Amino acid sequence: MPKDLILNFAILSVYLFFVSPFFIREENQAKPTFVKRVYIGGIFGLLGVILMFFGIQIQGAEVPLNLRGIALMLAAFFGGPAGALAELIVVYIGRFIKDGSMNWVQAAIGITAAYATGYLFFRIRSYWLKWPVGALFLLIYYYGALCLAGQMKFDTILLYILIQLIYSQLIACFLYYLIRNHRYKTKMIQTERDMSYLLRMQPGFTFRFRKKNGLFVYSLIDGQLLKRVGGKPNDFIGKSIDDVRIFPKDFAAFLKVQYEKAWQGEKITYETTMMDINILVTLHPIKNQGAVVDVIGSAVDTSDIMKRKAADESNKAKSQFLAHMSHEIRTPINAIIGLNYILQQSNLNPKQLEYVDKSITAAKSLLNLVNDVLDLSKIEANKIVLESTRFDLYEVLRNISNLISYKANETGLRFHFDIHHDVPQMLTGDPFRLQQVLLNITNNAVKFTPKGELSIAVNLVAQEERTTTLSFGIRDTGIGMSEEQVSNLFLEFTQADMTTTRKFGGTGLGLVISKKLTETMGGSIAVESKLGAGSLFTVTLPFQSALPSGKPSEDGKVYGKKKPRLLFVCEDNEMRSVLENQLEQLEFKVQTSSDADETRKLLLAGNAYDLILIDWKLSGLCATKLAEEIIRDFDGKSPSVLFISAYHEAEYEAAGQLPYISKALLYPISQSQLYNELGELLHRDGVYNLPDGGMKPIQPTDLKDAVILLVEDNEINQLVAKELLREAVRHVDVASNGEEAVKLAGLKVYDAILMDLQMPVMDGYEATKAIRAQERAQEFGDEVPIIAMTADVMKGVEDQVLSIGMNGYLTKPFDPVDLYNVLLRFCQNKEKEAGDKLDSEGVITRLGGNSALYNRILALFITNHSEAIAQILQAVHEGDLNKAKRLVHTLKGVAFDIGANSLAVVMEKSQMALLRGDREEFNLLMQQADEKHQAIIRTYGRKAANE
Repeated sequence: MPKDLILNFAILSVYLFFVSPFFIREENQAKPTFVKRVYIGGIFGLLGVILMFFGIQIQGAEVPLNLRGIALMLAAFFGGPAGALAELIVVYIGRFIKDGSMNWVQAAIGITAAYATGYLFFRIRSYWLKWPVGALFLLIYYYGALCLAGQMKFDTILLYILIQLIYSQLIACFLYYLIRNHRYKTKMIQTERDMSYLLRMQPGFTFRFRKKNGLFVYSLIDGQLLKRVGGKPNDFIGKSIDDVRIFPKDFAAFLKVQYEKAWQGEKITYETTMMDINILVTLHPIKNQGAVVDVIGSAVDTSDIMKRKAADESNKAKSQFLAHMSHEIRTPINAIIGLNYILQQSNLNPKQLEYVDKSITAAKSLLNLVNDVLDLSKIEANKIVLESTRFDLYEVLRNISNLISYKANETGLRFHFDIHHDVPQMLTGDPFRLQQVLLNITNNAVKFTPKGELSIAVNLVAQEERTTTLSFGIRDTGIGMSEEQVSNLFLEFTQADMTTTRKFGGTGLGLVISKKLTETMGGSIAVESKLGAGSLFTVTLPFQSALPSGKPSEDGKVYGKKKPRLLFVCEDNEMRSVLENQLEQLEFKVQTSSDADETRKLLLAGNAYDLILIDWKLSGLCATKLAEEIIRDFDGKSPSVLFISAYHEAEYEAAGQLPYISKALLYPISQSQLYNELGELLHRDGVYNLPDGGMKPIQPTDLKDAVILLVEDNEINQLVAKELLREAVRHVDVASNGEEAVKLAGLKVYDAILMDLQMPVMDGYEATKAIRAQERAQEFGDEVPIIAMTADVMKGVEDQVLSIGMNGYLTKPFDPVDLYNVLLRFCQNKEKEAGDKLDSEGVITRLGGNSALYNRILALFITNHSEAIAQILQAVHEGDLNKAKRLVHTLKGVAFDIGANSLAVVMEKSQMALLRGDREEFNLLMQQADEKHQAIIRTYGRKAANE
């Protein structure tokens, strides 16, 4: 019996080995169709018929043993129920042909067993689960049913089930090996195909050679570059260098030298030219046990790299040229604008003042042209760097309003904003570039709109978790464009009208820059226009979402303990919703009204308000009449009445001058401006006390004590800067180059240094490094703020100046307000760092205006009391309390003498703590005193000694 079983198993294994490759499915392959499943069952039915002829007759058994049940399991595995039934039908047909009769009981049992087994194999996913489960079910069900039908004995059934179960699992293991092996081979074949395809499609070419009988013979070569140089793989494979037809003799000799070096184990790189193509070749030796067995070569086309290198050098030269041109153009523009600003402050008659204003406007137009050319160059060179900062969208829109309203009012245009209430006020992105895009388009709309209306509509396109997409629609009622003009709209240096008689000027760069900037920011621009009927530009831009900024007040109360009450009269639902939200963020108690009648009812009902805000565009009764009526009815005890308008036009400016109107605001309004405007009004009228630090605007007069060093080689720029600073600061020293600046900075303490970058003798970069090194070597080592003041606005300049120790960056030409603001920022920061700003003005007043005497007193304080805190602490440590009290009292007095009021107050508290014997409080106060004292010594010491 064992030999017969082995024979049956061998027949199964051999048959399976040959037929399984046709039926094994790949992992991602679709399931076989019904027809194919029947076909599979038929194939394995033939196996069952074959096994039927090799049955094993066991003594005492009614039915011979064979392994054809395993053939049915294989049919079920590959073909499911349909395969199993097809296998059984073929077997029964074979048995009928062989025996000439059919056991219908066995047939019925077999059919139900086959279908159920096929179903189990089909439904069970796990390979190692379906085989034992399927085999057990088939064998137990089939033989058990035969036993119950009286056709087999129970003892025989147990033996048959055990034998077939064991052999079925052996077949399952063998099949698993066949499946894995088949899939591995399939993957290998596919990998080889992919590698061959990649090798063939690579831009360059790769090759391999070996040394045989003293000759270098190619065994592999392919790639797109090979075709371009006139070669084919068959021209190389199996051939030596001398046999390759496309190699000239001198080139073949050159290759032999290079190949020999590589065969000796050296990595070789060389450049050559074939068919006018520059090629870079690298040879990589492949070693086995220290000996070179192959050399892999790779070749790439360097023609594009050479062209790109030449283009990069050209772009670099272009950028350098533009940087120099920018500097050369901006320097005289700075002088023109600066001198005209100075002229504006002189006694000019109206005509002369008009000429000066127009000169400034013309100079700024020239500056805008220079900026446009530079921006276009930066965009083309892909050197635009976008900021990602949190900003107030309404602040950007307000800036646009400020810049556009004047031009719009000159031509009588109505300028209108329409902002959907869903649009978030706070965003994260690049506000400067957003403003530039919108300003370019809006300026263009004003230029081509002789009359009518210009509007900017802002809507929310999409709101996701981290991204907010907005659309900005700039619509005008101007001359419009034809389809042809629209198609050429974003071409560089192109305008809708390019004739010599054209009415409208400009370079045509503004819209080009806007489009490219928008695309750089991840957005798009769409244009709709009709000749004679105006245009609509729609800018769609994504921004990062930003959380609301909250209240401007740090203590959580914007206007003190009590919320101000405000009545807002507005018909525009969107505007009312936006402003109501802003006002509530500022902790106003807001009540709204949509018309004049409702407003009267609210006022007559006795509702009290601190402020009444009225939309200027009310239907029916005009806003001015409603405001006048409110003032009249309240008989001089009315709340402050304000106007606000989304329409920016000349008539509104006139309405704001009415005596009963406290303020006229323009919508949209930023949160900080709204806070300042309303807060100033509440404070002025005595309604609410504002938190400390609010409402006081920064004025140039805050620089009155500042001493500035101006480092500038251009005489006209020196004159402009000195004149602009003359009324704002106490004193200005001038250095004509960096070397002079270093000397002056070593002799005198300055509140700030304005440093030009491009100068003879020593430029601003070297001068800054020298000043910083000089400061570190001196006793009073505080850094003076150094602000770069340059006409070079190319990318990287700001980063460069900050990296060498400068504190700020100011581009020429600049408005006076820009100069004042940057000085205020750094001078105030310095005072804040000092921790104790001296009240020099108050002291000098007490001294009868004798500033020289004050400087001598300050110098004496620095000389005689620089170690005062240490002396006090030493006296306390030694137990000499009388000496400590005397020293504390002295320092308090001299602190008041120099205007160090904060220090004097701390010393007075220290004196009281010392008298009470409260050592813990005394130590804490002395720590505060030491910080203030040292800050005064550092900040004012060398300054006082030099004045």
